[in-house]
Amino acid sequence: MKKYYLVSLTIGLLLLFTLQLLSYINYLLIDQGIMNGIIDKNLLLKTPLIIIPLLFIAFSIIGFVMDYLNQQK
Repeated sequence: MKKYYLVSLTIGLLLLFTLQLLSYINYLLIDQGIMNGIIDKNLLLKTPLIIIPLLFIAFSIIGFVMDYLNQQK
């Protein structure tokens, strides 16, 4: 069962990294004048898209805590 929690944590961190990378690429394109828009390095992290990686990370944290508590018994 621990494997599922590790996979969930990995997916969540990869999605978070991808979101941050796309946000920074968007910032660079706007800063260089290739695109028009608002200059903000963390624009995509302020959208509802952040919920998806956080759900994966929360599921893995809850799973690790539950697994730890079950081992204590």
